[in-house]
Order: sequence, then C-alpha cells, then structure tokens
Amino acid sequence: MKLSLRSAVILAILIGLCLPATITGYISLQYELQTVKSQITRDHQRLSDVLALGMQEPLWNLSPESGRPLLESLMSDERIVRITINDNNLGTFLATQQAERALGNVAALSRPVIKQGNTIGIVTVEFADGITIQSISRKLRTYLFAVVIQVIFSLALILFLLNSRVLRPLEKLTQQSQLLADRQLSQAFIWQRDDELGQLGHSLESTRQALHHLIGTLEQKNVQLEADLISRQQIESALRVSQDRFRRLVESTRLIPWDARPEEWRFTYVGPQAEQLLGFPISVWYSEAFLSNYLHPDDRHLAYPLFAEQMAIGQVHEFECRLLSANGKEVWVHFLATVSNDESGRPHLQGFLFDISNRKQNELQLEQYRHHLEDVVENRSRALVASNHELEILTGSIAQDLRSPLKTIEGFSQVLLDDYREKLDGNARNYLLRIRSSVLAMANRIEDLLMLQELSRSELRRENINLSAMARDIMEEITLLQTERAVQLVIPETIYADADAHLIRIALYNFFENAWKFAKSDVETYIELGSTKVNGQQVFFIADHGIGFDPEQAKRLFTPFLRLHSHEQHSGSGIGLTVAQRIISRHNGHIWAKSTPGEGATFYFTLPSSNTAHSV
Repeated sequence: MKLSLRSAVILAILIGLCLPATITGYISLQYELQTVKSQITRDHQRLSDVLALGMQEPLWNLSPESGRPLLESLMSDERIVRITINDNNLGTFLATQQAERALGNVAALSRPVIKQGNTIGIVTVEFADGITIQSISRKLRTYLFAVVIQVIFSLALILFLLNSRVLRPLEKLTQQSQLLADRQLSQAFIWQRDDELGQLGHSLESTRQALHHLIGTLEQKNVQLEADLISRQQIESALRVSQDRFRRLVESTRLIPWDARPEEWRFTYVGPQAEQLLGFPISVWYSEAFLSNYLHPDDRHLAYPLFAEQMAIGQVHEFECRLLSANGKEVWVHFLATVSNDESGRPHLQGFLFDISNRKQNELQLEQYRHHLEDVVENRSRALVASNHELEILTGSIAQDLRSPLKTIEGFSQVLLDDYREKLDGNARNYLLRIRSSVLAMANRIEDLLMLQELSRSELRRENINLSAMARDIMEEITLLQTERAVQLVIPETIYADADAHLIRIALYNFFENAWKFAKSDVETYIELGSTKVNGQQVFFIADHGIGFDPEQAKRLFTPFLRLHSHEQHSGSGIGLTVAQRIISRHNGHIWAKSTPGEGATFYFTLPSSNTAHSV
C-alpha cells in the first residue's frame, strides 16, 4: 500500500496518540480473557482428574449407582455441559448432560481411569466458557468504539498543524535528498530556519559534505571487503569439511549419540545408526513418547529418574534396559546421559546409547551354566553323602567281621604261650609275641575306626560345663600312671563353655594325653589350658613345652593313623588328634595348631555356636 507523506504523517500521529491507549486497553482485556480461559482450562482438567479418580471403584466393581453421587456433585458447576463415563468392555457406563449450558465455546477433555496399573475406562467432561467470555468480548467492542471517536476529533487539529509546520519544509528536504541520491553534491543546501526541520536541513548539508568525502573512501574499502569475502568463503569451506569429518566419525562407531527433551520423553536428535539398531526409521525415533511406546514395560522404572524426575545440571546417569525392535525382539542397550540447559534455560538431555545384546546373551548363558553347575554339585553332593553312608556301613561291617577272627587268633596265641611256653624255642616265642602285638594293634585300629564312626552319628547334647574342672580331672587320671614325673599345670579357676560334656571330655583327654606323651624327658612337664578373644570370638587353647613338630606338617596332624614321630620314640595309634578334630567340627568349631620344633606346641579350638560361653 502506497501512502503520501501527508497521509503517512497523519496516520503516524494518530497511531502515536491512540495506539498506546488502544494497546493497553486491548492487552488488559486480552489478559483478562486469557486468565479466564486459563482458569476454565485448569478447572476443566482438575474436575476431569477428580472424576477419573472417583470412578475407579465404581468401574472396577461395575456399580453405576456408587458413582452417580459424584456426577451430580460435579454437575452443580454450571460450566459443565455433559459428563460421560465409558467402560472398556461394556461401553457407556454413566452419562449426564444439560444442553442449555452450551454457551460460547464447548471443550471436551478425556482422562483414563486406571486401577492396579490397568486402564479400565475413560471419562469425558465437556466444558463451556459461558457468559464470562461473552461479557469480556462486549467490553472489548465498547472500548474500540471509544477509540474511533477519539481519532475523529484528533484528525482536524492534526491537519492544521501538519500543513504549516511540517509538510512544506519536508517537500524542500525531499528535493535536497533527491540531489544527494543523484550524487549532485556540488551545490550547497541553505536553510534559514532554526527549528527541528531547519536543524535537519543543516544536518543534510553536513551529510552532503561527508558523503563527498566518503565516496572516495568507500571505493578503497570495497577492494579490501572483496578480499575479506574470499577469506571467509575459505573458512566456511574448511568448517564444512570439519563438520563432515565429525559426522563420518560419529556414524562409523557403535555409539549412537542422542538429544532429548525430558518432559516429552522424545528424542530431538538420534544418530543414523539407530535405524539399524531397532529397524525403525529415524522419523519414528523423533515421534512424541517414543520411549513410552518402545521401552520395555519392565524397564521403564529405570528411565524415570532421567525423564520424569528433576536431575541436577551436569549430573551423569546411566542404566541398561531393553528396547522393542520393529520385528518384536528385545534389544539390550546401555544408556549414558548428562543434563544441561538449552538456550532458553530448559533442561536438556544428551548422551550416547549402544547395543549390549551380545554381552547380555553371554551373561544369560553364564547364568544358565552356573545353574547347571549348581545342579551338578548338588547331584554329586547327594552321591557323596550316599557314598559316605555306604562307606560307614561297609566300615562297620568289616570291623565287626574282623573282630571275631582277631579274638580267635589272640586267644589261641595266648594259649600257646601259656601251655607250650617251655616246649617252644626262643624264636617261636618271639614270633608268637609279635603275632599278639600285631593282633592287638589291629584290634585297636578297628576300635578306633568304630569310635570315629560313632562320633559322626552320636547326638550332640549341649550344656554349660566347667572346662577347668574337667581338665584337672583328666590330668589327675593321666598322671596316676607316672606319679614320679614332675608336672606344672596352669589351669584357670573356671573356664565355661556350652558343649556336649561327653564328647568334649574325649577331645580334652586327647589334647592333654598328646601334650603328656610328647613332653621332654629331661625337663619338668608343662601343660596349660586357657582361653582368649580373637576378633570377638572366644578361643580355647592347650599349650605345652614339649618336643613340638615341624609347622609345615601342621595340616597332617589330624589325618587318621598318621604319625609325625616314629613309633619307637612315642607310642600311640595316631588317631587321638583326629578324634579331637571330629568332636570340635561336630560343635561347628575350628581347630588349628602352632609349634616350633623343640619349643613346644599349642592347639587352638573354638565353639562358635555357644551362647553362654564365658571365662572368669
């Protein structure tokens, strides 16, 4: 649209006078209108949410009457035109309306009714903005009419002043400006007025003089500008090459870069490798609520901290989840994300994701193999228990079967010695004595085997016993056989333990007998019973100053019938410590020994299942 100077100036003055008031009034009315609309929208959403929550139990129990009071309560709001509740299976469940309320615009809003994680129905509420919007619209029309009246009265005054003070001087300025445009800069512009237009004329003369000088300068600058443009084109070309190189680098890796808006659960950028990952085109990745649709339902809770909760700026979050591909298969991916703010200050997510399906498949195979190994171990454990049971039966049977012939041999050999001693020569008597010694040794071995077997089957009966009193009684029994030996016993007044009295006496007897047996012959026999605390657990010990043993042989001490010292030096079957070890194991305890050859030995054991063990 072309306007003359007169029309343009008049229009500008009118707009300058009337526009502020018009805009202010219009904005005020529009703000009031938007406020009312926003309030109506919030009320509409709130009532829809209230109805969706209130209809859970009626829809779940299929009881329309229980939901009708809520409908009648909501219909008391005169802005509600219609309410409809639909069941997913039965269709319309409840409905009510008042068509006469449909004034102005009518908006419908639906909400799902969710019960126990399932959508069981939909509620729809239709809302009318009513008389409120119409009243504001009438105010707006009245205000615009007043503005038009103001424009008419102002126009006459403006025309009078405009012609005399503005338009004629502007015509002269226009002529002089045209001379500048035609580069006729040789003639001077003369003005006699001192008002604003006169000052503009003087400025126009100054401009003429400056242009005359500037044209020459611009011609020189133009050459320099052309050189700068060539340099900029080269920089832009290098930048495009760098961007293309970066794009190829990103697309050639397994890492898939992405950007997303957390409030929309939607990607704003995804690397092109994503098409091969799930088989979807990139446009599907950019669709709204992509993660809600294609993130595995069982893994959605992993993404809630990233997309549904407010995370700190710069915070790094990573998790592993499953995405549903186009062919319906599950694809395991690893998400790595950081939070930042975009240009508008809104939270923005960016990071990488990559396919870990092969690793997950390997983990699954390892888990299956682990279960297989557990089954194999369990089966072999059962077989071992059965084998041990059969071995116990066999051992008992063999021991019982050997007892009778050994007693027969021992008896006849004794008869030979008693009745035919004088008729036998020295070699024959020596042979018989060796036979009896071997038979007795074998009988003792059989008794020891039966005792070990009995220990594994005997019932454990715990009671609170005084180990100190039991130890003194055992040592009194042992020392009766060699009253001439000097003995130093160190036994506290009372040491209590919760254990089986019969079994623990056997264990203590073997410990003390072992200390007595391997004492040094040339010094006083020293034996000590005590207890200490190790890592908060009570540990009992029996120490001596005997001949000791090689520490490297400590693990062999508890092997049945194994002797660390020769039979000629020290007698015994080599089963005493084995019996003690079995008894301590029956009490769920541990036993170990420490020694230095020639300086004595110390045997330690625990009774961890004891509840009342204490020492005074």
